[in-house]
Amino acid sequence: MASRLRVAAWLAAFACLAVTALAVLMPADGTAPVAAMLSSGGLPRAWAGGIALLLAALSAAALIELARMLGRLQAHAWFSAAVVRHFRRFAGLLALAALLRVLLPPLATLALAWQAGRHAAALTFDGGDLLALLPASVFFLVARLFDEAARLEDDSRSIV
Repeated sequence: MASRLRVAAWLAAFACLAVTALAVLMPADGTAPVAAMLSSGGLPRAWAGGIALLLAALSAAALIELARMLGRLQAHAWFSAAVVRHFRRFAGLLALAALLRVLLPPLATLALAWQAGRHAAALTFDGGDLLALLPASVFFLVARLFDEAARLEDDSRSIV
């Protein structure tokens, strides 16, 4: 089962990067043979593309860490140092991607307004973006629990 999930994580990482790159690099006029759309949220295409590429890279890196963790799983080594390390990296990268997804568009909007000499900007926050922080935070908490489980497993092995 872990090997199938590992392959799925690798494919998802590749797909995340490929689709985002297509959306950023293809012409915005819809003349491309493949449809991959970039939602700019009111930002200039270059800014939205840069943010999308950064978020795709972080998400792909998180999925690669998940694939690496799944590759290290063995029958009696669920909490080995390598498994826990890769899961912690997965959780951290996923949390960072979720946080940047919430923060970067408003910061870019403010930067553009400041650059244009305006002293006000309209900011919008999507509840879905904020909600994405919840599972990322839970994964980060699970990573901390895995750290503790690994420590307890090491302690129990040293006693025997």
